[in-house]
Amino acid sequence: MNKFKQETYRTQHNIQSYDWWTPPEIFKNLNIKFDLDVAAPIGGVEWIPATKYFTKKDDGLKQDWVGTVWMNPPYGKFTAVWLEKFVKHGDGIALVFARTDTKWFQEHAVNADALLFLKGRLSFYNAGVKSKDTSGNGSLLIACGEKSVKALEQSRLGWFVKL
Repeated sequence: MNKFKQETYRTQHNIQSYDWWTPPEIFKNLNIKFDLDVAAPIGGVEWIPATKYFTKKDDGLKQDWVGTVWMNPPYGKFTAVWLEKFVKHGDGIALVFARTDTKWFQEHAVNADALLFLKGRLSFYNAGVKSKDTSGNGSLLIACGEKSVKALEQSRLGWFVKL
């Protein structure tokens, strides 16, 4: 969605957030509980099965991560920093665009335990409202740790690759 369409949509629906939330069907198919959502919007997201969450105010990059994490990081120039910390943590599932040509993919995603290229394009949610449009790119789930790899493998959400 281009910037003008995004602002028009936000205005028409009185949406105050720029956060794009992962669709609930992803979690239904993953069938996994997370200890921590490391990049949640203020107030969290009710359908993300995480016990605890960090918001922008908490700055999840500066926090210690424990247990199995869910990560839908801010997209853009900081994706590499988030993925580096995620892979070093070694336990969880991350959602990013499937941009295999990027430096962050080549340096970090390939060091995870498994990848799952999602079928089709996601329709993200903004402040609880499902976008009428799909994202501009395909998406990728990245898993670290046995529990998370198993969740991707059984999810049937797309093409699974064990690394």
